[in-house]
Amino acid sequence: MRKIPFVLFGATGDLAKKMLLPALMTIFRDHQDYRLQVVGVADTEHSVESFREYVSTVLVESGHFQDTQIEAFVRDVLYVQGDYGAAELYDELDKAIEADDEPIFYLAIPPRFFEVVVDHLEASGFAATGRVMVEKPFGRDLADARQLSNVLTKAFSEAQIYRIDHFLGKEAVQNLLVFRFANSILEPLWNRNYVSRIELNMLEDFGVEGRGAFYDGVGVLRDVVQNHLLQLLCLLLMEPPLSMSSGAVAAERVKVLSSMEPLSLAESVLAQYRGYMNEPGVTPGSSTPTFVAVRVRLNSWRWAGVPVFIRAGKAVDETRTNAIIEFRSPPTLIFDSNDNHHQPEPNRLIFEFKPQDLIDLRMQAKVPGPNLRSAPVSLEVGRAGGPVKGEEPYAQLIDDVTRNDQSRFASEESVEAAWRVVSPLLDQPASLLYGAGTGGPREADGLVSEFGGWC
Repeated sequence: MRKIPFVLFGATGDLAKKMLLPALMTIFRDHQDYRLQVVGVADTEHSVESFREYVSTVLVESGHFQDTQIEAFVRDVLYVQGDYGAAELYDELDKAIEADDEPIFYLAIPPRFFEVVVDHLEASGFAATGRVMVEKPFGRDLADARQLSNVLTKAFSEAQIYRIDHFLGKEAVQNLLVFRFANSILEPLWNRNYVSRIELNMLEDFGVEGRGAFYDGVGVLRDVVQNHLLQLLCLLLMEPPLSMSSGAVAAERVKVLSSMEPLSLAESVLAQYRGYMNEPGVTPGSSTPTFVAVRVRLNSWRWAGVPVFIRAGKAVDETRTNAIIEFRSPPTLIFDSNDNHHQPEPNRLIFEFKPQDLIDLRMQAKVPGPNLRSAPVSLEVGRAGGPVKGEEPYAQLIDDVTRNDQSRFASEESVEAAWRVVSPLLDQPASLLYGAGTGGPREADGLVSEFGGWC
């Protein structure tokens, strides 16, 4: 069985506890063709045995695994304690990694530590054969993203760098690609001639949930728009790639981002929920936006003129993540067209990611009775097996790295293109307030008023 060292920097942090350790356990359970040799790295006081006990406790508490599986997994887990800037730490790593191994280094650490870790990995010779995974956000703006890329590429080639956005590993997001490109009936309709508008929503009915200090320095644009939602929009709008190879998919995503105009303050609404400044860790007087609604304009042959709207926010009235494609209405309404109370709704194709994982095609069908009146009906496609557990996108993406598959990762070019799109809004303060548990600021409705409101 092939052995691959998986070196997890930040092994005792929150991300490792909630997502990465369960994901590594999932891989151990489900993949028999290779074995990840997990090496935890952190400055937390642990021996190898006490770290194994810690990992075992985390996995038991997750409730997803059998005790015998956990025992087998933690038996081979290693731990290296030390300062990320100390050469001795990398000497200890060298003892755990053989010369012909191709290790994976996961940097689940604050970006301020990236440079010192990468420099030591290069000096220790690990960069020659290793691969490195880094978490979003990739920088704070375009200049910072370029600096981060410079840090990574001075030691690793672009083919060795995996910029992970776990949203792209979700089963429902991948299903979007299959639904688009495996069904030929959609392709003739997938353009400005038939689509009247597109809407993306990532709404949450909870606030920052103890992440105030982190969120206050990030805000809604950096947290979910620049990465999750723009990448999702790329999958919706991109041309069919020549293949599903890493290069082909990345090239089409970059084309979509390149066709987007920078976001306009005149066509955006930035707001903050009342009570945000009472959250622990939030700076007094903070103007960080927790809600954004914005129109995206595209200059591509396929999509020019189609209104595209993005809406994301915390502490609103519902949790919902979806993508909605609304098609043009029939040129003539012949069924009870004089009855304003029974005007048929446009057809809509809805990719829903939360709270359910399904694809919903909204069609019109006759209402029972003597009159020819229509009403919307839903043709739903759900994913068999129920919702995907939180760690599974990470398991999928880590498995991709073992196979050198970058198709679900962001390239340097796409990251920079996305920062270019959002740059005009990054430093804009929240100019409005909205009540927690409401639908967000009413001013956001004005963006879509001429199109009949939000879907």
